[in-house]
Amino acid sequence: TAAANACAVSADELIAAVSRVTPAFGRGEVIDVNGSPVELLLVKNPMGFRLSLASFDPANADTMIAINDEYADGRDMSWLWDVDFSSLRDTGVAMVSGVRAWDMALRLEYDQVPVNSVNTELEEAVSTFVNANPGAPKHIYCTYTAMLKTRAALGKIAEVADAGVGK
Repeated sequence: TAAANACAVSADELIAAVSRVTPAFGRGEVIDVNGSPVELLLVKNPMGFRLSLASFDPANADTMIAINDEYADGRDMSWLWDVDFSSLRDTGVAMVSGVRAWDMALRLEYDQVPVNSVNTELEEAVSTFVNANPGAPKHIYCTYTAMLKTRAALGKIAEVADAGVGK
């Protein structure tokens, strides 16, 4: 209400305006894949990963983590050890992929998070993940280049908005 008063608009108008804000591609973007909402969550550092994990109840969605270490991601993935993954302990992670999939799987093991599958072939992993458990919401936590490759893989099986970076 204070924000609405400061802007000289009603609270309803302010809420309506905020509800139309859409996330940038790969940053909370939701893509429908055969009736399952698949949310892409970009993770670039420990705090961002922690906040993304804290934003969702893992019991309400299947989880995939895709980690690359290409130039745009940064080569040093040691920051993953500064993330607390224990919130995923009860539900586990359905799929881990990317160039650094095995490093991520090891990191999850240290937090006693069960991992169902590890597949370094990202396109194959994405397809397997999104087609499993039809209708269930899915979260894919991914580094930047993994997110681009994930969007491209999803673009082959679902409608993905053109974000100017190719499908």
